[in-house]
Amino acid sequence: MADRKENRESAQKKVNQVVSALSLTPDERRQLHDAITGNDYMSYEEILKLAKSMFDPVHIQSSKGNKPRW
Repeated sequence: MADRKENRESAQKKVNQVVSALSLTPDERRQLHDAITGNDYMSYEEILKLAKSMFDPVHIQSSKGNKPRW
């Protein structure tokens, strides 16, 4: 991670992209937010990697069974 400040809009945009890409639930989004709060700067790739390490890639979507989110 770099030693630079990031503006809120830029950080929020990256988090929104990760949430969308991984189909995170609102509760998972909150957990991700809590995990990255306090970091001055994280790249999209770093946030994505962190989120993938935090959450189960399988989410039950239908009666047909488990459907991978990523």
